[in-house]
Amino acid sequence: MKKMITRRVFIASALLAGTALALLPQGKKTHIKIEPFKVISAVQEVLFPKGLKAPSASEFGATNYLATVITHSSFWQDDLKFLRFGTELLMQEEPNFLSMNPKEKDETLRDFINNSSKGENWVSLLLFYTLEALLSDPLYGGNRSESGWKWLGHNTGQPQPKKMFAEEIV
Repeated sequence: MKKMITRRVFIASALLAGTALALLPQGKKTHIKIEPFKVISAVQEVLFPKGLKAPSASEFGATNYLATVITHSSFWQDDLKFLRFGTELLMQEEPNFLSMNPKEKDETLRDFINNSSKGENWVSLLLFYTLEALLSDPLYGGNRSESGWKWLGHNTGQPQPKKMFAEEIV
């Protein structure tokens, strides 16, 4: 039986793949796969959906942030492995997760958290990086247009970073 995907899922997948590829460091080898980003992005949208007073995960660039920071040498490889593991576990338990409507995704994610300590830990880790994306300096790919800071009424300190990851400024 052929698995059909909706136009919405196809377009979202194409956008995520293009964004992830555009954010990969040029000229460096990486072992990043696009498929987990689809799942991660969908879960981040459940955690920070559109329509709230807070910016949505897509509005503040949560997936872009993660795609940027995981390529840096300081990113914990154990976190990267666990993020991959969690996406695989969720898709094994709920293979139709990406095609569900937002309410179904929310209910499925709640069950995933309540029925599995690994699921709970995975969502907790993903929430950590999603919040980091919301509050980080926009230089790192999240907090697009300083939307997280504006939402919280935060006034940024000075100086702000000019280069990512404490690179040497010339």
